[in-house]
Amino acid sequence: MRGIKSGNTRWSFLSIAALALLPAISFGAGAAESGSWSLVSPNGQCEILVSSGNDGSLSYQALRREKVVIQKSPLGLRRDDQDFERGLTLTRAGSVHRRRQKYQLFAGVQPEVNHLLNYRHLVFRNANGAPIEMDLAASDEGVAFRYRFPGTNRTVRIIRSEQTGFTLPTNARGWLQPFHAAGPYTPAYEDFYFHVAPDDPPPDSRAPAVGWAFPALFHVSEAATWVLLTESGTDGSYCACHLAPDSAGGVYRIAFPLADETTPGCTNRFGPDPRYSLPWTLPWRVIVMGKSAGDIALETLMTDLAPPSRIADTSWIKPGRASWAWWSHPDGPDTTNLFDEFTDLAAKMGWEYTLFDAGWWEPGLKPIANYAESKGLMPLAWLHAADFYDAAKRAGKLDEMAAAGIRGVKVDVWCSDRQEAIAAQQALMKAAAARHMVVNLHGCTIPRGWERTWPNFLTCEAVLGSESYFYEPRYTEKAAELDTVLPFTRNAVGPMDLTPVACSPKKYARLTTAAHQLAAALIFTSGLIHYADKPQFFESLPPPVRQILRDAPARWDATRCLVGEPGKVAVFARRSGRSWFIAGINGTADPLPLSLDLSAFKGFPHRIMVTEGKNADMQVAVTPLNASSRWRHKMPPRGGFILRLNQ
Repeated sequence: MRGIKSGNTRWSFLSIAALALLPAISFGAGAAESGSWSLVSPNGQCEILVSSGNDGSLSYQALRREKVVIQKSPLGLRRDDQDFERGLTLTRAGSVHRRRQKYQLFAGVQPEVNHLLNYRHLVFRNANGAPIEMDLAASDEGVAFRYRFPGTNRTVRIIRSEQTGFTLPTNARGWLQPFHAAGPYTPAYEDFYFHVAPDDPPPDSRAPAVGWAFPALFHVSEAATWVLLTESGTDGSYCACHLAPDSAGGVYRIAFPLADETTPGCTNRFGPDPRYSLPWTLPWRVIVMGKSAGDIALETLMTDLAPPSRIADTSWIKPGRASWAWWSHPDGPDTTNLFDEFTDLAAKMGWEYTLFDAGWWEPGLKPIANYAESKGLMPLAWLHAADFYDAAKRAGKLDEMAAAGIRGVKVDVWCSDRQEAIAAQQALMKAAAARHMVVNLHGCTIPRGWERTWPNFLTCEAVLGSESYFYEPRYTEKAAELDTVLPFTRNAVGPMDLTPVACSPKKYARLTTAAHQLAAALIFTSGLIHYADKPQFFESLPPPVRQILRDAPARWDATRCLVGEPGKVAVFARRSGRSWFIAGINGTADPLPLSLDLSAFKGFPHRIMVTEGKNADMQVAVTPLNASSRWRHKMPPRGGFILRLNQ
């Protein structure tokens, strides 16, 4: 394996076993002389290298298999009282230590995570003697870093700007989403992903663009590496960040929320810059790296870095599937009969939840929730984010829900990445957990490792989902491509409530096939899956397909990416008990030949195939398959398929 490097000195003789004993080794003096400090992952493939310039400024590089993926990139920040951008001197370079991150995920690609990470701590002082610390982390899936301000001081400090950046080679190519200017429903991470090169400006797509949103996916061909940029561990002590619009020279810099971002119905108390007293630990800046896009889709580095669960007893938390009336009846009438009809659908399909979206106040919660509970379902209810900033108001709303029998809340229209919004979301998760309620955020920012810290946080939106057939004329043309980008971007950083299926006609005609829609429902990961369509559509499906939707869980036992080419094709295999479900989608407007090696599934010989029916827009066909080790299929334009393999 590769060893730990300091300056030009390398200890390649260190075995993995010996590496665990590294706290006995000191790096202080040698590191200070060399001006560079490195940390390598347990398998020796991922590395982060921090360096000091002649002016005392800091920079870093990220490498995979000894090839540079993130080129020399700036570090540092400016606080209201101190400058930590240059004039920094190392006072201590800590030794390497290893920690095992072992935990459960109720919403993610892996139900049980067990990873080793290496860590290292660096301490610097600026020209005034004020300290700033850096934590480095290296996993077999990538690297990360964060800043710390030590000490104890009740004076609230403000970060005025971050120099932190990510420098991509100019020939890299990325899939990025514009970050929107503030508006009635923005920012909410609801746009298309664009295939861009470094230096390309963000387009004004669904709203004026003021930057690029996290996560940002790139392919760095000369390093044979896919890389995903994002952040983790953001809590009420910091804002959620994005990337600045100017990426000149391939440098994407951290940017804070804009001053006019606000949740409708709320008034901001402070400016948009993050503020907190000391000690202060800032969020992780995360660089996920892998050989393939599939590696990116299956990573858990985001949650490995997040704080452990703050819920002692998680036995009450149940991932699941839900019926959802709003997509089929967005204009109502919101009657008891309508909500009961969708409760009956969930009960027939064996799903765990039903959602009472906006309009539940017409019949009132108590009767429709009582009916859902009588059918063995857990009811969910829609609420507005403005009711969750104030502690007393938040408690009152959740108590009202609990008294009506509601088991989870969908809280919508946050439209802000400001620190106040992040703090309110964290407080919501805590207060909901105290009442044994699960949480779904909509009109919101992306998750930042929160599903580990708050396991009752089962999903959030932050995606351009199936409601776009009502509102976005370009969605019909771009949906198939977007579906093949999302597993490697948005869904790679946390659970995603895209509300899949959505086959019945709406304002803008759908171009994907029904088989594509059903397959996507098995590819996307969410701790709560809200199936979007009316009962009549589900009843029209062939019995084996309805059985797939009964048996496909929200929490899978195992997931593999068999084919992953963002913008073109995605094929995932997912296991539940004694069944594998292999789902694939075509993101292009052309037929796509596909050949899969199924030899790894030879112990599952009983097989069926679900593909396009005679009316591909609304129908699927079911065909038995033999237990061959090689399966070939030509997906039609914007098509899809599902293979079910049983023992």
